[in-house]
Amino acid sequence: MTTSNLWGCAAFRRISFVLVVHSFCSWMFVAALPLIVAARFGTGAELVGSLAFGLLPRIVFAPLATALLRRTGPRIPVFCAILGVATAIPGLAVAPDATTLQAIVFLIGLADTVITPGLLTLRAASVPPGRNMEANTTFQAIDRCAKIFGPPAAGLTAAATSISITLIALALGHVVAATLLLRHSGNRRPREPFVSCTPSFRQEAIAIMRDNPLLWALLLPALGYMVSLGALQPFLFWLNRDQFHLGPEMWTVLLGAQGLGALSGALVSNRLARVFTDTRALLLAYLVASLFEGVSTFALIFAPNHGTATALLILGGIPEMVAFAAYFTLVQRGLPLERQTAFYALTLPLMDLGLAAGVLSGAMFTSGLMSLGQFWLYASACAVLPVLPFLAWRGRVTDL
Repeated sequence: MTTSNLWGCAAFRRISFVLVVHSFCSWMFVAALPLIVAARFGTGAELVGSLAFGLLPRIVFAPLATALLRRTGPRIPVFCAILGVATAIPGLAVAPDATTLQAIVFLIGLADTVITPGLLTLRAASVPPGRNMEANTTFQAIDRCAKIFGPPAAGLTAAATSISITLIALALGHVVAATLLLRHSGNRRPREPFVSCTPSFRQEAIAIMRDNPLLWALLLPALGYMVSLGALQPFLFWLNRDQFHLGPEMWTVLLGAQGLGALSGALVSNRLARVFTDTRALLLAYLVASLFEGVSTFALIFAPNHGTATALLILGGIPEMVAFAAYFTLVQRGLPLERQTAFYALTLPLMDLGLAAGVLSGAMFTSGLMSLGQFWLYASACAVLPVLPFLAWRGRVTDL
């Protein structure tokens, strides 16, 4: 079905409402977790470990999540997982020690192992034919709007009330998201993949990458970006504390600043959707945007004050949005729906591995091995360097 207005498509509209609530709560949680850990257990190894524990199950259990989503369809597992997160979140406020808190964070990460690929599959199944770039821009705009308002909402709520009330509000928000998901009818099970004769998940993943060489030009720069993104979270917390000498709640403003730039990036992406219609042009947009995003965030280390850092993060959010939209559009154009599920199940744990590597690299700063500037130079290089070969070879890549 083709509709002149994306919001006229009922399936697209319903999944978008789910994403609005879930993304807002997710970004609130991202901002609130360091506040909890810093207030109760410290900002060194405890902070790095807590952030990494949320990623670990998504790295280890991705094949099991894929099997579950294929067997039952995505809607019911995602519904149950969101309710599980709602149940676990209030426990963070009463955890007696860092180990218990990290165990709860691990359980939340386990639920996210199902939620993230499940929502991606529901998204893909809800897009009207021929509207991929516009739909992906809308989905990313939803996420970035949540990133604008979610983190400051967490900081303001924690400052005005308490962290316990903030966590209760987060749990209720997840219940609302789960309720909205029940109204969404898109529970189509992906058909058996084209490589069903090879039952091994690893064999299937290798077959997908072998049959679609263009995916390497998407995946490798994305992995470098994810390392940088993982490092960005503790970096912004430390930048706010050590370079700007501000209270911990102010780090949530920095976290939300990228989302503001992404709203401008959404407008750019919508224009690109009309201009860049072939694969080579979309790949170029993806690579150039990834390069600009890495360079602009590197400049953070030279920011003299909180306002300048906020402006740089807004600027970096514009190409980030373009890269996200182009990435998902190229995947959806190159792979049928059933293979998209397998591709996301392959790449999401790799992305989480990159995130975890970025978070854990913060130990180089907390241990005194690197200064804050040296640490951020390393993280920025991870984002920029993987892009350069594909920019030089993009013609050969798209001809494969």
